[in-house]
Amino acid sequence: MTAWKLALAGCEVLLIEAKTFPRSKPCAGWITCAAMQAMAFDATTYPHLLVPITRVAIGLHDGLHVTHWPNPVSYGILRRELDDFLLQRARAAGAEIWLGRRVDRVELGQDDALVVVGATQVRGKWVVGAGGASCPVARAVGGKSFWQHRTMVASQTSETPIGIRQLENSGLGTGLPVLFPEPEADGYAWYFTKGDHLNIGVGALGGGPAIPMRRQRFLERLQRAGTLDPSWKLAPFIGHSYALWRGLRQPLAGRNHLLVGDAAGLARDFSGEGIGPAVRSGSLAANFILSQPSGDSEANDHTRQLARLQGHGLITKMGGILEKLPQSFRRTLVESLCRSPWLRRRWVLEKAFLG
Repeated sequence: MTAWKLALAGCEVLLIEAKTFPRSKPCAGWITCAAMQAMAFDATTYPHLLVPITRVAIGLHDGLHVTHWPNPVSYGILRRELDDFLLQRARAAGAEIWLGRRVDRVELGQDDALVVVGATQVRGKWVVGAGGASCPVARAVGGKSFWQHRTMVASQTSETPIGIRQLENSGLGTGLPVLFPEPEADGYAWYFTKGDHLNIGVGALGGGPAIPMRRQRFLERLQRAGTLDPSWKLAPFIGHSYALWRGLRQPLAGRNHLLVGDAAGLARDFSGEGIGPAVRSGSLAANFILSQPSGDSEANDHTRQLARLQGHGLITKMGGILEKLPQSFRRTLVESLCRSPWLRRRWVLEKAFLG
């Protein structure tokens, strides 16, 4: 979003990405209506797979608890398609794109920033860090200590083209996201079909069972239920870690740098949703840069605006509280919330996942 908005405004923009596109990225591929609106496209203008979601299920031991809405409340996408679409849009707006080139070092000076890519050095008035939990800009700001006081989540995801007919015969149909709270009540697994693709994953806070063990446990559960055919050859699971937003822990901007998305630790608590916060923070970063052409105002304004945008609501506060509760109490509370139709709709789904 930052590169696109700045390029549209006539700025000289360079986007550096270590991967080549299109590329797979660990993500459930579930975007909210608010995130789609912030990305400035809709169902009529997006040229790739876009599956409207009007129902969401939560899988407990006594079966699926399904919530319905009359209109789409979110959409399923293939992340490799979405990211490539946004990249090409930025290029069309005038941004220069370097793909397959890893940033080796970032140096933040008094008047500009230096980015080192192999034997090439690039200087600019602003550098925006959008590289997730391993972002080189975040490393330049605080090193490894930048993440020490964050609440981290680990996850693994697999997305595989299976075929619509096979998925329709799986017992869960297609286009229905199904969320399965972890037995430890510290994360959740998911089963989400989009077109002819199946997305499976699991994510949880640190301190509990390792993610590979959780993944295997979940796959065995799906196979016992007859939902996951053992003959399906799933794509390799890809790991990913990121920080949840539980309030502002440190500045997210300086004289010539801004952090956005997972590089700033903005993922939503409970759901772990990161696309919406990444898009909104990227747009905010572009607006800040455009409003400060001389760079003589405090970049702390960006940190304050970002913290205000993220908020400190009840969902954010509850995450830290629940984490401290005994596991048995957490499990009982989570299952009670998910079994109640009203609480499941209003709090679990609409506030934590769709808000």
